Amino acid sequence: MTPEIAPWDMWWTNFDPQVGREQAGLRPAIIVGTALACQLPNQLAFVVPCTTTDRQLPFHPQVTSLERPTFAMCDQLKSISRKRLVRRHPGHLQPDDIASIRFVLRQMIDTR
Repeated sequence: MTPEIAPWDMWWTNFDPQVGREQAGLRPAIIVGTALACQLPNQLAFVVPCTTTDRQLPFHPQVTSLERPTFAMCDQLKSISRKRLVRRHPGHLQPDDIASIRFVLRQMIDTR
């Protein structure tokens, strides 16, 4: 059974096996996309992996609402099987965090 997801949920996610420079291991990820994207029957999720390493990159906005400094790696936006979602992360994003991530994602993928 695959989990129910919603935009801006945080999940502990298994990114193994890694290929190339992708993030690996069990780490938090943020569900992005619309409510419609979260309900598609393909059982996939659009996610942004997170890291606690501050690389001082403009496309890694800090998620300020978590206990530990965490950064959303918007340059690693990916579509994954929901079977990679291990369990819900207890953290909740604040509106400022969501706005920062949306801004960076728009800069990276907006083709206008």
